Amino acid sequence: MDATDASWLAEQCGILPCVLRGLLVRPYLDGESPRLARWPQAAPLAPDLLAMARASLSQREPLVAMRPPRAGSPLGSLCLALSLPGANPGAVALEISDAKESEAPVWINRLRAGAAWLEPLARREVAHARLAGVVELVGTALAHAELPDALTALATDLAGHLGCERVSIGLRERNGIRVRALSHSSAFDARSALLADLAAAMDEACDQDTTVSHPAPPGAPARMDRAHAALRERHGAGAVWSVPLAAHGALVGAFICERPAGLGIDERVLRLSEEVAALLGPVIAVQRAAAAPPLVRLRRLAETRLAVLTRREGRLAAAAALALLLVVAAAPATHRVAAEARLEGRIQRAVVAGVEGYLLQVEARPGDLVPRGKILARLDDGDLQVERRKWEGLREQLRREQREALAGHDRTQQSILGARIAQAEAQLNLIEAQLARTVLEAPFDGVVVSGDLQQRLGSPVEKGEVLFEVAPLDGYRVVLEVDERDVAFVANDQSGRLLLSALPGEALPFTIDRVTPVAVAAEGHNRFRAEARLEEPSASLRPGMTGVAKIDAGRRARAWIWSHETLDWLRLVAWSWGP
Repeated sequence: MDATDASWLAEQCGILPCVLRGLLVRPYLDGESPRLARWPQAAPLAPDLLAMARASLSQREPLVAMRPPRAGSPLGSLCLALSLPGANPGAVALEISDAKESEAPVWINRLRAGAAWLEPLARREVAHARLAGVVELVGTALAHAELPDALTALATDLAGHLGCERVSIGLRERNGIRVRALSHSSAFDARSALLADLAAAMDEACDQDTTVSHPAPPGAPARMDRAHAALRERHGAGAVWSVPLAAHGALVGAFICERPAGLGIDERVLRLSEEVAALLGPVIAVQRAAAAPPLVRLRRLAETRLAVLTRREGRLAAAAALALLLVVAAAPATHRVAAEARLEGRIQRAVVAGVEGYLLQVEARPGDLVPRGKILARLDDGDLQVERRKWEGLREQLRREQREALAGHDRTQQSILGARIAQAEAQLNLIEAQLARTVLEAPFDGVVVSGDLQQRLGSPVEKGEVLFEVAPLDGYRVVLEVDERDVAFVANDQSGRLLLSALPGEALPFTIDRVTPVAVAAEGHNRFRAEARLEEPSASLRPGMTGVAKIDAGRRARAWIWSHETLDWLRLVAWSWGP
């Protein structure tokens, strides 16, 4: 209020011309020294203006006085005082330079017009202060994570804001109100007589769904206040009142305020208490719901949904939703069987060592794309080269001897040497074939599936040992692992789509070629192997890729698709536990 008076006085003295000094006086109700606002603020207190303001305040009439000429006011100055309208008593006094006494009515009317705005400004300041107090209380409730701590702090702050000796907060439960917090007290005996009386008074206010006070202020409507009167008499309170807390139309609890003897209850305090309750009710309800155990929250949610369904609009919405669900469940849809899948080459050619030897050079690794004739690896052919040169030398020697026998017309020797030459050439052909086998080449355009030999350079290899496996790039088959629960729905010539982990954005169509009748146990499940061919192979495919395949197994009702696995499991359980 003092800040409002000072700002209003400064505004009036700035608007009205020739104002030298201004003073606004509001006396304390207990008769102590008054509250003053003056303009200019640094100017000393003017006793004459203060006397005129007090006189006008007591007489409730405007007063006018003239002061003789002085420095700054050669024509003299006009002093006037005016009592302020409104519930809060006060008076304003101004000194105006170079003004005549005959002009006093004009100045008084101007001042009276400005004073008409002072009371609304004062009420707005009070409303802002009350709103700030309520917001502060809401902040207190939200500042604590635990509900008991929040309620205790809230009760303590409420006691300070409402000028109470004690404030108690109770929450509504199945059997009535239970006191959960007392101001200035973090621990209390829940079985004490005080708490029983407090809970009874809160129940009395909640049953009537209104604020109940004892003694009631003058002009208040009659309420049942027997429990409040008993609380006041037994525990020596001067005045008590209870205010229900509500959220979304449902009572959450209540708080009860106790003032010491000598302090009563007025309408302003009750109105402030109801404003606080209107904001704190939803806050406490949210905090209580958040602190409830999961089963309690689930029960409350079910009760809320059930309450919605019991209304006519809720019943109509539920019936429409049920009808829509039945239509959707009865509509046919494609039944798809999911299975883990991997890619394999339709054929895989093994590249083996044709001769025994030592690994000399490796030109390919698994995953490499190789054209036909690409050298994959080489074996050490040093021994074979030595053997070849040996037999070549022997063949040349035999040929010379054969020419000499031919010159000597020794036919017998010619026949013997010819046979030995043929033997040498056969050995050379064998060695050439073995040398050719030391170079391992790709049999066709494809991809190396296996054969990482980089760590085996220089190691011996056996004749017939598989060194590489090569698969063609244009021939793949899909191997599906179908769970035994779904294998009855899978048959040859069924179609489906495959989604690979490496290509999640491209669904590849396939057709089932073969379903094997033998199950393989893997990861605790029995699975049957099915083979399928891709209808549209992609250049990005590689053997060994894995993914998930879905096989189109006919059209069934959606209800059957959604429930058949659960129903089959229940049948097995019933069969295993049945007689």
